Amino acid sequence: MARPLKINGTSGLKQMTDGELDRLQYNIRKRYASFLQYYHTSTGVNALGVQTSSGNGPAGALNVGSVSGWTSIGSATDTISTQQTATNPRNNSGGDDYPASPGIGSSTVTTYNYFQNRSATALGSAFTGSDQYSYLKFVSPATLRTASDYATDFFDEIITQCITDMYSGDEVGSYRVSTSAPSSGGAGTWVDCGTFHSDTTYSAGTTTHKLWVKTALTSVPGTDVKPVMWNGTLIKEVASIDETGSYLGASSTNFIDLALIPALVFKVAASNLQYSIVTSAPAGSSNRGSFTDTRQTGSTDSQSFSDPTYSVTSTPSGSASVQTTNYLSLAN
Repeated sequence: MARPLKINGTSGLKQMTDGELDRLQYNIRKRYASFLQYYHTSTGVNALGVQTSSGNGPAGALNVGSVSGWTSIGSATDTISTQQTATNPRNNSGGDDYPASPGIGSSTVTTYNYFQNRSATALGSAFTGSDQYSYLKFVSPATLRTASDYATDFFDEIITQCITDMYSGDEVGSYRVSTSAPSSGGAGTWVDCGTFHSDTTYSAGTTTHKLWVKTALTSVPGTDVKPVMWNGTLIKEVASIDETGSYLGASSTNFIDLALIPALVFKVAASNLQYSIVTSAPAGSSNRGSFTDTRQTGSTDSQSFSDPTYSVTSTPSGSASVQTTNYLSLAN
């Protein structure tokens, strides 16, 4: 694997270590997570003009409700038990004329439709800025190239591991569904992205499941380093090099935003980190949380008379029982 390069002391270049790659990959995931956070909450980093497609959310973003150009990933319903009343007119037979118990009914409160952005700039277009902003690497002992000369190397060297960590590692840059902030993937920050599903009952309360995105770790992995990058304009051969500087700073996001993020979202849109709503529990890391539709199945009857009508009303009562269990599944 031809790794990104760094300054070696006061002169020369050296390949980045495992720990330095860990930090770089974490910073990519953290940056991508901030784009997702902004899409849902308008806080974080706005990805507009960096790497977006229809819907103004980066590839991989989820939405409750239809978005033009996005892919439907499933639906779920919230149903509720309902009160029912049966009536009989008085027939003057000398006895009670109450009808039989009608039993309780049910109705749909809401149908939730879920969508994911699975569109992104084609790989060739995604790398239009990466000659200027990507890292340098050795392709032979005496030859330097920008990484964009070998686009698949982005995936082999950096992006594939980013996606693996999002799927089954620290989960920074990925979603979960839960009633409260998740704790998976190690201690970190989960941001509330809004209601994903509400389970409403007649009189046993409402349970709200939120969509959460993990945006950071409490303990940052690896060792910070400044990769070196090409400082020319769309010229493949290296004429001069300089350090990228603080590549997460407000004025120096080119390295991640215009080179690495496009590679990440292209791979996400193509086949990786694709979510769906299923009713069978996914295995292992694919299970990103469950949410249920419950209803009260017990019934309490009451009688009333308002001349000349006899009424029996069945009212939902007792605890709620599960009707359907849905899961947010993540395929990689």
